Amino acid sequence: MSSGTQTLNRPLSGLWACFATARWVVPAILLLAIALRLGVILAFPIVPRTDSFWYLERGREIAAGMGYQEGGFPTAFWPVGYPALIGLATWLFGPTLLGPILFNLIAQGATILLILWLARRLGAGEGAARVAALLYAVYLAHIAYSGDTAAETTATAVMLAGIALVVEGRRRIGWALVGGLVLGGAMLMRPQMMLFPPFLVGALWLARGVDGRRALVLLALIVAGMAVAVAPWTMRNQAVLGAPVLVSTNGGIALQAGANDLADGGYFQIEKSPLWAQVGIPFADRVERQVEIDRRLKAMATGWIGDHPVRWGLLGFRKMALLWLKDSDGFWSLDASHSERAMLWKVLQGLNQLFYMAVLALALIGTVRAARAAWRGRKGAEMLVAAVVPVFCTVLAFGFTGQTRYHYPAMPFVMILAAWMIARMWEDRAEPRRVSAAMPGHG
Repeated sequence: MSSGTQTLNRPLSGLWACFATARWVVPAILLLAIALRLGVILAFPIVPRTDSFWYLERGREIAAGMGYQEGGFPTAFWPVGYPALIGLATWLFGPTLLGPILFNLIAQGATILLILWLARRLGAGEGAARVAALLYAVYLAHIAYSGDTAAETTATAVMLAGIALVVEGRRRIGWALVGGLVLGGAMLMRPQMMLFPPFLVGALWLARGVDGRRALVLLALIVAGMAVAVAPWTMRNQAVLGAPVLVSTNGGIALQAGANDLADGGYFQIEKSPLWAQVGIPFADRVERQVEIDRRLKAMATGWIGDHPVRWGLLGFRKMALLWLKDSDGFWSLDASHSERAMLWKVLQGLNQLFYMAVLALALIGTVRAARAAWRGRKGAEMLVAAVVPVFCTVLAFGFTGQTRYHYPAMPFVMILAAWMIARMWEDRAEPRRVSAAMPGHG
């Protein structure tokens, strides 16, 4: 028998090639994502509660020409960005939930497109980019948010757009300024974003995407863009609140929630605890005197940290663990609005948790590989940029609280890193292997 060769894994290779190259795949993923979200919205409409209801009411008041206020007093307690967006949706579509939900669907569609763009631009490959988009399309926890008036969905899409523009700014520097403007918009929804630029630029530098000089220019342009976006709101706050509040007046309550004798690292409401007496201001005056309350809470928190540095540090590690421990917050509004389906939500939460832990583990492996590639100057180093938002959220949790929903903005990047690992494994298996078919002893 003459020597010959035999190709293995042909079916797997063909399947992967089709997924990674066929034009219909990306539209199909988008259609699947919107169909799943729209199905949940229509089958289980949500009645907004707590923060979501507050955002909805403020947005409707903005649309009615009342400005950003609460109880007749101007406010900046919650960031204005999302209520303003609800105001726009209400002005366009009326005071129903149609406008906010439509904006949520647009934001989730944009998130998938941005996941694809970033994964490709960071060198993950077309196959990995599509896997990341598919993972996000079927991600139950974020599907669950689609019908609620919570800020997470749109804030994350805006943040992703800003990051994408900054990444593009490595080659065309002007885009970094535009990215800063967009990140400023994200900051008006999530004030913590003011701390983000050094993390992003640092990741680009560590990944060898830019040199030191270029990194400093990028940082300056991003900060300038964010300042331009936020400055008008800060000036408004100076005029109506009597203080140059950068974005919101809830920084004190956020910091104090993770720095007090009763804190356990998770959700904490000082107004419902004995500690409120130390503020020295009646809760009924919380809107009118919000700037003063913010200052007092910051002083309480920093004072406690100074008196208990070791305890605060240990609590910080607990907060980071709590941040990533579970992934169930998105189901809260569904459960509250449809408590008769409690068993369904428990089953879906369980399935989501398994999915979440799997992609989280893969993303962690991907982060380690990207860090090693960056250290050695090898291919794959740019994927370190995808890890910057998960790292940023973890650092924030150390300083503030480890509430589950605070890892929401990191999940698109977790999907990119996990998909990168899945694609590597799939491509390794799908690679046609040529093995000798010759009989022993024959040349």
